[in-house]
Amino acid sequence: MKVLALADLHGKFFRLDGIIKKSDRVDLVVVAGDLTHGGPPENAVRTISILKHFCRHVLCVPGNWDPPEVRQAIGQYAVNLEETPKIYNDTEFMGLGGSNPTGNNTPYELSEEEIAYRLDVLFSHTPAAKTVLVSHAPPLNTLDMTPKGAMGSSSLRSALDKADIIICGHIHGARGKVKDGAWVINPGHAAEGQAAIVDLDTMDVVWIDSVV
Repeated sequence: MKVLALADLHGKFFRLDGIIKKSDRVDLVVVAGDLTHGGPPENAVRTISILKHFCRHVLCVPGNWDPPEVRQAIGQYAVNLEETPKIYNDTEFMGLGGSNPTGNNTPYELSEEEIAYRLDVLFSHTPAAKTVLVSHAPPLNTLDMTPKGAMGSSSLRSALDKADIIICGHIHGARGKVKDGAWVINPGHAAEGQAAIVDLDTMDVVWIDSVV
């Protein structure tokens, strides 16, 4: 099963045309948060509409820059994995939106205690054959380095042995694929035309760069 993974579009839905033109056919589209930069919800709806013309299955989580009205729009027009986990071909997709505190008072931040609680709920049932956690924030010390140091979630770090794959974003400059318990993939900064096609069976990744 192949997915088009992207994150951190920040309202620049015009970048999607270039990303889609460079993408192969996929089974699902996964958006790991920050569809907007503080809204408006119309930007999220436009993003989802463009992606649905490419692939009818669009799974999202909101990011730390997506306020309540955007989160509501995601649930109306796509699958918000925070609210509704989905199983496709024996693979369960579950979601954790927002981020651990950034120090910038962005619209959707969670304490580490709240993140830990939500993860406990997500993993409290018997999982499917394979689990994909779509999280806006990365785990601490995995694809989370910034000029100010590591910015990932310590609670997510504790969940690396619970999921098979984590698709995340948030850290625009930390694009990559790392095996750290789970496979962790940051598809890059979609606002700059970056995305990735991930084969969930082989874990091969094709990186998309639509802006030269």
